[in-house]
Amino acid sequence: MDEQSAGATGSRSTSRLVVDVVRALRGWVVIAAGGVLLLSCYLGVSAESDPGLQLPYLASGGLTGLALVLIGCALLIADRIEATRGGGASAAQARLAEQVDDLHALVVAAANATPGAPAAAAPAPDIRATPAQVAVPAPAPAPAAADDGSVYAVSGGRTFHRPGCELLAGKSAQRVEPSQVSARGLSPCSVCAPILVA
Repeated sequence: MDEQSAGATGSRSTSRLVVDVVRALRGWVVIAAGGVLLLSCYLGVSAESDPGLQLPYLASGGLTGLALVLIGCALLIADRIEATRGGGASAAQARLAEQVDDLHALVVAAANATPGAPAAAAPAPDIRATPAQVAVPAPAPAPAAADDGSVYAVSGGRTFHRPGCELLAGKSAQRVEPSQVSARGLSPCSVCAPILVA
């Protein structure tokens, strides 16, 4: 079974290679055919001294050869664009798959967290990421034994939260006063639904 799958994979890669070579050469073959027609046009025109007899060579060989050269150039450009776009698409698909994996890990961590308890520890950083991409999670604010009405916000955020809100897990949040909440235009979190005590 493994030999059959390996053979099928080898056959697919060989046929893909043949297709790629044919696609790379088709533009050059069309350009070469156009060049041959242009050369025959030149030889036919140069052999005739009467302009009336030169015209058929120009109409058949010259225009057709020029058209084939232009079509061959267009094929080469189209192949180059498709190869460039194909490489970018595979990189974008790999990045999208990585982001979906990260999102899945966050959803699983949020689902496993019990209500009222601090959020679960952030998942381990992805070892495939470069050091610049790995974010070191900051400790979440310690939840108060009883909800004393204090609220927290992330700098640059638009919402304020209760101390144990799972959206604050792994983020550096600071306690904010009611005057700061109104001054910054913060709105209450839709997950933990904090109540602002004046």
